[in-house]
Amino acid sequence: MGFRELIRSAIHRERQREFTKAFNLYKESLNFTQNPKTVVKVKNRQAWCQYYIGNTRETLNLFQELQDRFSTHPESRLYYANYLIKVHNFKSAKKILTSAIELFPDQLELYLTLASLLKDTDRSNEAIQVLKQALSQEKLSRGRGIKRKDIWSELGYLYYQRGDYNSALASLKTAMRMDEEETFLHYDMIAQCYLKVSDHKNALKFIDLYIKYFGESDADILVVKARAHAQLQESHLACASLLQAYSMENGLKLSAEDMVDFGPLLQTGFFDTLENVEIDEA
Repeated sequence: MGFRELIRSAIHRERQREFTKAFNLYKESLNFTQNPKTVVKVKNRQAWCQYYIGNTRETLNLFQELQDRFSTHPESRLYYANYLIKVHNFKSAKKILTSAIELFPDQLELYLTLASLLKDTDRSNEAIQVLKQALSQEKLSRGRGIKRKDIWSELGYLYYQRGDYNSALASLKTAMRMDEEETFLHYDMIAQCYLKVSDHKNALKFIDLYIKYFGESDADILVVKARAHAQLQESHLACASLLQAYSMENGLKLSAEDMVDFGPLLQTGFFDTLENVEIDEA
């Protein structure tokens, strides 16, 4: 078999969970290539084969070898960091990614991986700084097909989680301007940001844009719409959206924050007419 056939066969063996056979096929394929990027990718697959058969020492040795032998290739450090994240060695993964960013400041996937690690370990402020550092670069490689607009969207999400809704709006609307209107995915989050800052007209504007392109398939979206209508004193429209959400889920699950916006409906006794309404007081 040639290189391509060996790789295809190895991937097939992996999918069948025949990791030892896959490892040996990858090893054989290395006799057919000297391209450093290709070698790094193949050795990464070999290392994961060792991991899945429980040979953690050899797995670590292979990833360490990648970093040492292919130090001029950012993928070697990225793959090593991904393994360390998998085994919850977050401190070492962060160290490798931070060092790699200093060496390869144009590699988007390094920033994204580090930001994701920081976000998942409840260090969103640091994640925000990493993404801002990425956006400050004049040139960036595409990581996993991700573009600058996607970084702005992720930055908006992090600001939202932190409760900085004005910064979230600024980031999300920057991403929106870099996208096509019909393909932008985050109108709903922009609407929720506007709800948080009590700008109900804009909340309604952006939730309607979301519904225009993605439909009314989500009860949570309809609750957001109802909240905006209620605060604009459009009670009949708020009731219509809530009833639609109610019919989709055969009930309503609302938060205490939702109920603040639904004050006008509480006064009219609207919720007394519904049997299955659950309010989370937390």
